[in-house]
Amino acid sequence: MDDKRTGPTRTGDGSSLRDSSDKCRRDNVSQDPNMDLSRTFRALGHPARIAIIEALANRPDACCGDIVEALPLAQSTVSQHLQVLKEAGLLTCCTRGRCCHYDLDVDRLHEASAAAETFFSAVLKAGRGTSSPSAMPPTAYVDSKSYDTTDTTEISSGDTF
Repeated sequence: MDDKRTGPTRTGDGSSLRDSSDKCRRDNVSQDPNMDLSRTFRALGHPARIAIIEALANRPDACCGDIVEALPLAQSTVSQHLQVLKEAGLLTCCTRGRCCHYDLDVDRLHEASAAAETFFSAVLKAGRGTSSPSAMPPTAYVDSKSYDTTDTTEISSGDTF
């Protein structure tokens, strides 16, 4: 059987995500680095998702069942967390028959790491009173009119981690 890589893609109006089975795509990465950084931090904002990232670092190309065996969580809970990580662009998914195999998107993780370093360096530099004209002003990070600050990520299972 052919492997089908899926990743998040935007619909025609750019507002919602859907899976594409034709190839791995990273259309969810926006032109705004602050929005991408926020999306990444939100996806990593749950200990179970951090554990999933660590499990995939140690076992690439793992299916959901492999990850479930490594964590004290139900399969449905792991699946929901995988979907959040995939929508954030941190994972890719390869469908083989009925199984989905997940991998870290290493390029995206490097981009996220660099964006976080840039952000925290600018914040720390400004916080020490040594900001230069090239340092980003606070409004570059937060514009309440353009960012949705509500986290709609829900995990319905009673599992805790």
